Amino acid sequence: MGDDAPISSTVQAWELGLRLREHRERLGLTAAAVGKTTGIGGTNLSAIESGKRRLTPAKLGDLADAYGLSAGERAELEALRAQTERREWWHEYGRLYSDEFLRLLGLEAGADKVFEYAPDIIPGLLQTADYARAVMVAGTPYIRPVDIGPRLRTRLARQVRLDGPDPLKLDVVLGEAALRQWVGDPGVVRGQLAHLLHVLDRKGDHVRIRVIPFMAGAHPLLGSALKILSFRSAKLGDLLYQETAISGVLVDKRQVIVESVASFAETFDRALGDHDSRDFIRAVYHEMERF
Repeated sequence: MGDDAPISSTVQAWELGLRLREHRERLGLTAAAVGKTTGIGGTNLSAIESGKRRLTPAKLGDLADAYGLSAGERAELEALRAQTERREWWHEYGRLYSDEFLRLLGLEAGADKVFEYAPDIIPGLLQTADYARAVMVAGTPYIRPVDIGPRLRTRLARQVRLDGPDPLKLDVVLGEAALRQWVGDPGVVRGQLAHLLHVLDRKGDHVRIRVIPFMAGAHPLLGSALKILSFRSAKLGDLLYQETAISGVLVDKRQVIVESVASFAETFDRALGDHDSRDFIRAVYHEMERF
């Protein structure tokens, strides 16, 4: 990983947990056995191994003793652990979101690639401020007006990953409905479509947006929306995030992810090509000028 590669405490905690689990399983130790020697019980150990609970230096030392780790291995794990203590920008908005969504923010911040199929709404990583605000205003009644500003800042903060020396690689398939759905007034929609074209002009080397029109017919992802996150570390597998109007869930089941990756790849290939997709977005933009 290069010096400019993104560092996310969430991703570092996940990798630390996976490495600790590998050491435990290599020795054939159960979580209960580790709990007896370290005082880190089964539930706590499970949360640590999944990256959902942070470790103190002392507790990491206890686990390293239990696993008989060398000085070099301990140093590597401590370097990872130290990164998990970083206070990230999304921690400021913790009260607004579920633990699962906060984890998504952390994973997205440290991802290398994101693949997203968005059938009826422009994805958050590509939304304008006006479009995002209109989505929130029209969304769940549980969003308080006072929280719209902080939620909007969260949405825009995520987009920083599309800039910089080591930007996130993003492949998006947009359903035609996502382009034509009125979100806010026509001016908001026109601004959003213009922004998509601007992103392609400025960031087309690492952002690809393809459109799958109504006339394309059925395809593998019809009836669903999904986001797949891929990471640079060889230790970390892909993750799937599926979202409904009121909740979202991260999925790490290998077979589900394998099938989802294959379905996305086929849908991406069935969508209009890069040039034709750009023309399609531009055509819808000009259609919106009548309103």
